[in-house]
Amino acid sequence: MSVPDLPEGALLDAARDAAPVGIATLAPPGGLLIVVPHPDDETLGCGMAIAAAADAGRRIAILLLTDGEASHPGSRRFPEDRRRALRRNEFDRALTMLAPGCRVRIWAAHCPDGASGPFAADERLFLAALGAARSHGTRAVWSTWEGDPHCDHEAAAKLAARLARELGAAHWSFSVWGRFGERPVPHHLRLFAKRRFASAKRAAMAAHASQMTDLIGDDPHGFVMPPALAAHFQTHPEIFIHERPGK
Repeated sequence: MSVPDLPEGALLDAARDAAPVGIATLAPPGGLLIVVPHPDDETLGCGMAIAAAADAGRRIAILLLTDGEASHPGSRRFPEDRRRALRRNEFDRALTMLAPGCRVRIWAAHCPDGASGPFAADERLFLAALGAARSHGTRAVWSTWEGDPHCDHEAAAKLAARLARELGAAHWSFSVWGRFGERPVPHHLRLFAKRRFASAKRAAMAAHASQMTDLIGDDPHGFVMPPALAAHFQTHPEIFIHERPGK
């Protein structure tokens, strides 16, 4: 996946006319399950909405497909095991910023970063996730958007769609990388932007220092968020797509 330098794209253009959506619609009272491919996608894609859901007393669980270990594959200072531990620590700290005082249940699948598709489609993972989601009382499922141009984002979207169908839950996807560039624009776009949660999102983004800064500086091909995109994610409303209504 190539990362652009500037926040421009067909989805962003279409989102200018999208209607707002509130947390009561995105996450009705009860359990909320969020399926994300990597640590930081929860913050970039729906950090303000997570903060709002926590503030509204929703029970939040996150199914984390991968450990994000492929972000800096050439680093010697941070070999794979150390990258996994670092990114999980960042993920946990980000959630304390978004949902202070709340117990967020984390189900880590440990699928391989950059190749999660076959593992996310495995029946054993699906059944385990389904059982956990049922015990959580899940009424809404959020996930990355299938139109995001990254295989792990697509895998998360497909797994979430299947879980939502089986549970009879609403499914909302959120766009991370698919908002940039030219691609088909889906219907049913909505915008979430509660500014009182913007500072929590900024703090959560800062917690993901391995992705937002040159903390891992010895891999010239490693990922670092371009400054213009970081500013965009800090200030732009979150883009949701209504994939499926709940029962």
